[in-house]
Amino acid sequence: KQWYQRRVVITAGDVEPDSRLEADGYEECDDFLNDPSYNENYVEGDGNANAANGFHHLLNRHKPKPLADICESYECLDAEEVDSPGCGFATRILPSAYWMVADIDLSRELGVREAYKRIYRVRSGHSNDKALKMSFVLPVLKKYYLDEFGQVERAEIGMLIPSEYQSNPPASTYDEVRIEKWDEMKVYVRAYGGYRDDAEYQQQFDLLKLALDKQNIVPYPHMKIVVGYTYYRYGRQRLEAMLVDNDSFSA
Repeated sequence: KQWYQRRVVITAGDVEPDSRLEADGYEECDDFLNDPSYNENYVEGDGNANAANGFHHLLNRHKPKPLADICESYECLDAEEVDSPGCGFATRILPSAYWMVADIDLSRELGVREAYKRIYRVRSGHSNDKALKMSFVLPVLKKYYLDEFGQVERAEIGMLIPSEYQSNPPASTYDEVRIEKWDEMKVYVRAYGGYRDDAEYQQQFDLLKLALDKQNIVPYPHMKIVVGYTYYRYGRQRLEAMLVDNDSFSA
């Protein structure tokens, strides 16, 4: 089975190019769009306009870059798209695969960036036993482990080993990065076209829970995953809020 691909990830028949459906990958719930507290229709400039927050990006920050466009340029995880009941989320099966993983120091302001740089040492060939320079594969996952009150206890960042090395991945020679084989997982996602620090992005986790609740789906309560597909602060963005199916989660 091929786990990775460079082709279109989501297909939707005769969906209008760059429509909301194509961008999100699922039908939005009408009550989310009509909720005055839900800011999805907010437009912050257009074309090449500079954003009010000082970052430069294109189009409406809330309309995510389609996966089809992203995966034309980068190798992407070939997650299986399965039919989702209802509205407001996509359902995927993430295959078992090897990842480069580093812990995030939550006490440090730049903890995520520092963890990313540690993984880069392994990916670049500087700190793996085969001196392999591995290509950048998407998405990058940041797993946040939650306590019984929903507070973050610890976090880690994972970057995929490219498909050509999945059968025999290099070992990390850097003690702050480990190579882990993550089990197959069923997950639920919502897409967002802004930045991870936006209040609206954090709101996607709440909306995802609401959409799942409409279908009587209970996600695993002790993890949330920030899914990154695009370079922070550059160009049109795609983040996803991800929750793991409670029945398929393996600690």
